[in-house]
Amino acid sequence: MVLTDGDERRTYQWPEVAHLWHANDMEGEAADGVMITKWLHELLLEFTDGTVVGSLLADPPVTTPEPAFRTGRLSSSPPSGIASLMQHVNAPVTELHLARAKATLAAGGQVAFGPLTATADGLHHDGTRIPWHTITSCHYSFVIFSEDEEELGAMLRMEYEVDGGAHGFPFAWLRIPALDVPDLDVLVRLAEENRT
Repeated sequence: MVLTDGDERRTYQWPEVAHLWHANDMEGEAADGVMITKWLHELLLEFTDGTVVGSLLADPPVTTPEPAFRTGRLSSSPPSGIASLMQHVNAPVTELHLARAKATLAAGGQVAFGPLTATADGLHHDGTRIPWHTITSCHYSFVIFSEDEEELGAMLRMEYEVDGGAHGFPFAWLRIPALDVPDLDVLVRLAEENRT
């Protein structure tokens, strides 16, 4: 990756990315019964030398009938020409960080993902231990519209088994804003690989 600032150019290799954050958002407006929206793609990189770089790119606007828009949609990756560019950065960094995280956990260490900490036996969040095998779902998604306003936006969404959960459900849920979770895709991959 080459960063430019005026005449200054700095080149970084993928191993020099210390942390990566990503999220989607949407801007829109209603006009004459249609929604005019455009997807936004946010990427934040922190390099090992302390440099932090953020980018916010937008896809071209699209038009959707308002009733169809308000039915709600859950999408882990919006239709986009820019998403593939973001993935070109995210994929190699995720692979490197996943290998590092696995080695750290295998050696008995722990890996921080913002408000979550991974250990060999599971995740820890706000005093709660979540064993790997209890995780039934862990993914990134962006909710465009929902009756539950707390569900909107780009989130890490996790469901896990608990005894005597809320309202008698045998599950508990975590919803954490994606930009609060560095290396979110690494965490998702660890959950997928360790929960079986």
